[in-house]
Amino acid sequence: MVLRSTFKKLVWVGITVLGMNVCNFSIAEEPSKNITLAEALDLMKENHPRIMAAQASLRGSEASLKGLQNLPLFAKFSPDLKIRKQQSAIGIEVTDAGLRQEIRDTSYGVARAYYLVIYSKQQMLLTEHILTILTKNIKALELKMVLKKTPTDESSLLKLKLGYAEAKDKSSLASTGYARAKALLIEEVGGRKKVGLLEPNEKELLNYKLSNYELSSLLTPAFIDEMVDKAVDAREEVIKSSKASEILSLEVAAQKTARFNPKFRTFASGSDVHYIPIGVQGRGENFTPESITIEMPSTLVGKKVDRVARAQAFADRGAAVEESTRNLIRLEVRNAFQQLLETRIRYDELKKVEPELNKIINNLLENPLKFMTPEDAQTFALAGRMLGSFNQAKFAGVDILVDLERITSGVFSVGLTCPATFTPDGKPIK
Repeated sequence: MVLRSTFKKLVWVGITVLGMNVCNFSIAEEPSKNITLAEALDLMKENHPRIMAAQASLRGSEASLKGLQNLPLFAKFSPDLKIRKQQSAIGIEVTDAGLRQEIRDTSYGVARAYYLVIYSKQQMLLTEHILTILTKNIKALELKMVLKKTPTDESSLLKLKLGYAEAKDKSSLASTGYARAKALLIEEVGGRKKVGLLEPNEKELLNYKLSNYELSSLLTPAFIDEMVDKAVDAREEVIKSSKASEILSLEVAAQKTARFNPKFRTFASGSDVHYIPIGVQGRGENFTPESITIEMPSTLVGKKVDRVARAQAFADRGAAVEESTRNLIRLEVRNAFQQLLETRIRYDELKKVEPELNKIINNLLENPLKFMTPEDAQTFALAGRMLGSFNQAKFAGVDILVDLERITSGVFSVGLTCPATFTPDGKPIK
C-alpha cells in the first residue's frame, strides 16, 4: 500500500511538472508579429476601446435625433421641439468630431510607442556594446597587472570599473525601458488579448532620416503662421467648441418658447454634447494656460425673462470657451513648430559626427587585441554618450513630427500617421 501510494504521488508530481513545463514553453514560444506602423494603426482602429467608445457615442447621438423625429403626434406640439431637433443634429457633428479626435490622439499614442520600442532597442544594443568593450579591457588590464604592474594601473582599473558600473546601470534602464515600451505599444494598439505580441519593423526608423526633410527652408515664420491659422480651423476641439456654442445659443431661443412654465428643461436633460476640453494647466517651467469648459444645467427655473437671461449667460460662456480653445491651439501649434526647429538643430549637429562616433565604438568592439589608453578611454566614454544623445535626438525628431500631425489635424503631415501633405523637399501635396 505504501509503495502504491508513493507511486501515485510520483505520478502526480510528474504530471504537474510536465504541465508547468508545457505552460512555460507555450508562453515563451508565443510568436511576435513583426508589423509596420501602418499595420499597427489599422489594428488600433479595429480594436482600441477608446475608439469603440467614441463610435458608440456617435451612434447614441444619432439615435437621440431619431428619437425626436419619431415622437408620437401629441408630443410634436411641444413649442421647443424644432429647436431640440436642431440641437440634436448639431450634437451629431460634435460627437463625430469627437470620434475623429479620438482616432488622431490614439494614433499619436500608437506611433510614439512604436518608435519608442525601436529607440529603446537601439539604446539597449549600444549599452551592450559598451559593456562588451569595458569587460574586455578590464580583463586585459587585470592580466597585465599580474604580469607587470605600473603605478597608474590601479587608477586606470578603477576608472574602467566605474565606467562599467555606470554602463551596467544604463543597460538595465534600457532593458526595462524596452520591455515597458513594448507593453505600451501592445496596449495602445488594443491590448494583448486582441492583438497578441507585436514587434515593430526596425527598418522604418533606420530608413527614416530627419535630414531627408528640408525643414530649415520650409519652417519660415510666414509658413508657421499659415499652419497655425489652418490648424485652428481644422482641429476637432475647435469644431466641437464651435458647435457647442451653437447649441448653447439655440437654448436661449428654446427658453423663449416656454412663456408660462416656471421650470423648463434644457437640452442637457436629454443629451450630452460630449465636449472634452483641450489640455490641462501646467505650472512653473512647463506653464500652459488653463482651459475652460461649457456649462448648462438640465433645467432652468424662474420667469421667462430670468430663464432666458440665464441661458444667455451660459451661451456667452460657450463663446468664451470657443475663443479660449482657439487661443490654446494657436499656442500649442506654434510651440510644436519651435520644438521641431530646436530638435532639427540638435539632430543636424550630432549627425555630422555620427560616422566618427560609430567608428570609435566599432574599432574597439571588433579589435579584441586593442587596449584602451587613458586618452582612448576618455574618447570612448564621450563617443558612447554622444551616440546615445544622437539616438535620442532621432527619436525626438520622429516624435515631434508625429505629434505635429495630431496637433494640426493632418494639415502638416509627412505621412507617418495620416496622408502626407508635404513632400520631403517641402512642397505641398495637393
